[in-house]
This record gives sequence, structure tokens and C-alpha cells, in this order.
Amino acid sequence: MTGGGATHKTDPRGCLFQLLYSLGSFGLACASLWELNPSDRISIQKGSLLIALGFVYFVALTDFLNKLILRTSIGLSFVKKYRLRISDVLDITNKIVSAVQAMFSCLAGFFVCRWSCPRNFLQASHFLSESYAWFAASYFFYDIWSMYKVYAAEASNKILATLGLGATNANGAAAAAKRSKAEGDSGAAAVVNGGAGGALDEIPSISNGSLSILLASKLGTPSFLRYLITHKLMVFHHLFIGSYGLMVISFLRGGLGDCVFSFMYMMELSTPFVSFRGILSIMGLKESKMYVINGLVMLFTFFWCRVFLMPYVCYYYSQVVNLPFFEAFWRLPRGCKISILALFLPQLYWFRLMLRGAIKVFGKKKSPTNGSLANDAATNANNNGIKPSQSKDREIRSLM
Repeated sequence: MTGGGATHKTDPRGCLFQLLYSLGSFGLACASLWELNPSDRISIQKGSLLIALGFVYFVALTDFLNKLILRTSIGLSFVKKYRLRISDVLDITNKIVSAVQAMFSCLAGFFVCRWSCPRNFLQASHFLSESYAWFAASYFFYDIWSMYKVYAAEASNKILATLGLGATNANGAAAAAKRSKAEGDSGAAAVVNGGAGGALDEIPSISNGSLSILLASKLGTPSFLRYLITHKLMVFHHLFIGSYGLMVISFLRGGLGDCVFSFMYMMELSTPFVSFRGILSIMGLKESKMYVINGLVMLFTFFWCRVFLMPYVCYYYSQVVNLPFFEAFWRLPRGCKISILALFLPQLYWFRLMLRGAIKVFGKKKSPTNGSLANDAATNANNNGIKPSQSKDREIRSLM
């Protein structure tokens, strides 16, 4: 016992196993493509292997990040410094995995673009386009469950706060954190280490009864079915990309348009900055220079990759077919035109929201009174174990 709390021995070996699973599955996925020629197609058997390895990769990566934060001294110091709860840790790891997937998507798009576009805008094909569609489909399916776990953890915090029990931090109860602060840094460290012993057990799961599929859990946490019903747009987006997107790239397009799909892959370039924005917000760094700089980069990359890119691809196509821009677009099949508009118009809406937010940050100075009220509200919320919900950031990120 030290400083009133039991010291928990950190165990970094557990997270190393998850890292090996993650790297191993990714390595096997790459090895399965090693002998393919650039223009080869991906068979259903190989695609099934890729989607299975994708599930292993993203699940293991998420588990690795959770254990890295909750079972290592560096991670526990991070938890202590920013007073994170289990729901915060789950939200951060969810956003990191999202950023990793986005970077993979950009890399795949870049290589396909370098191969296919100079050769033939419509006819050239590279196996990486189809293979990554199979691998990434697993992410969109798994991410629904991952986001549900964050949602359930946040709901548990609110339920516990309503019952007067307080929301559990990853480093122990809020009251214990206050005591440790009064006792000094050594006491705080002891509470962090002592509380972390059961931190992983507090992660919502079916095995510990905090998650359920059809009915609410014993604590009252909403079921997975309830989450699907209340987040229809987000769930539809993930299912649409993971299933219909895979069908289009792998089967329905007939091997055509790899160059176009490479640009679609690179639209994910803005996602890491959107995710990092959410992480900084969870850490309480919305007033930092890093938050402002990241916001500007996010705004620029979002405009470049999602607003400017789509008209540019259409212009590129018009040059290939040697037709005026609008005539070339009008001659596209009806399904293509509907898909382009369905993909492009929401980007304009989201960019408008981002631009309005940037104008508010740089065009107006926050009044001291409003700032004081906001800080008081945030302090009271933290003392009650409730932080401002990141669901809006997560929903916008998932739809982009």
C-alpha cells in the first residue's frame, strides 16, 4: 500500500501479444498478394482471406491500444495527466484506428493512381484496388461494434452519475483522484496504478454483462440493437461502404475505373486530422495551439480531398473522352451520376459546417463571461464524472 492505494504492477507484455497479432495478420495479408501481377483480379477465396485477416488486424490493433494505455506506465501517466475515463480511452483508440485505416486507404489510392491513371484512365487495373476493398470492409463492420462500446461506456458513466455512484475513471474513482491530489503526486500515482488493475475489466463487454445484443444490460446500458436503431445514418454509412462499396469495386464495375477509385481512396486524407481533433478535445486541449493548427490542416485537406477532388476527377474524365465538362458528366450512366452527387453533396454540407466553425474561432473573441461560464460548466461536469460527449465528432468523422 502506498499513499492509500494498492500499487498495480504494469504488464506491457500483454499489449505486445496483441501488437504481434495485428502485425502478423497485416503481414499475412501482404504476403497473400506477393505473387500477383498488377492487373490480376482478386478471387472470392483470396478476398475472404483478406477480410478475415482484416478483422484480426483491426480487433487486435484496438486491443493493443487499449492495453497500451491501461497496462503500461506511459499509458497510465497519460491517463492520469488528462483524467481520462474508460469511455475516453475507448474513444481515443477508436479514433486512432480510424486514422490508421484512413492512412492505409490513402496509400492504396496513391499506388493505384500512380499505376492506373498514366496507363489508361478507364481500362487499367491494379490488384491493390480490389484487395484493399476486401481488407478495409472488415474495418467498417467492426467499427460499428467499436463505436457501440464507446457509446455503452458513456451511457454507463451517465447511469452511475445518476445513481450517485460517480463515473469510473480509468485511474480509479473521481473521489479517489481528489484524495490523491490532496496527498501529493506519490499518492496520485498510487491511485492511478491501483485503479488500473481492474481497468481492462471495466471495458464494456458481453462477458462482464455490461453489453448486450437485444435487451438492455442489468445496469441499464442500451443494447446493441438500440444503438443500431438510434444511429441509423452512421450504421447505414458503414454498412453501405463495407458491403455495397466492396461489391462495386470487386464485381459490379467489371475491372473498369481503377483510376477513379484511387481518388476515392485518397479522399480519406482528411480523416486523421478529424480524428486528432476529437482526441485533442477529449484531452481538454481545445484552447491549445495544436488544436487550432490541426483544425486549419483539417480544413485544408478536407477541401482539397473531398470538395475539390470530385470535380477534378470529372474534369479529368472529360479530357480523356474529349468532351466539354458538363456534356461528359451528362453522358455518364445514370447510376454514376447519382452516386457522384450522393457522395459529393454531403461533402459540401460538412465543409460548410467546418468553415463556419473556423470563422467563429478566428472571427470572434470569446467573452470573459462566456468563457468563465463554459469553464465552470466543464469543471462541474468533470467533477461529476461526465465529460462533454464526443459523439458529434465521432458521427461526423464516421460519415466522412
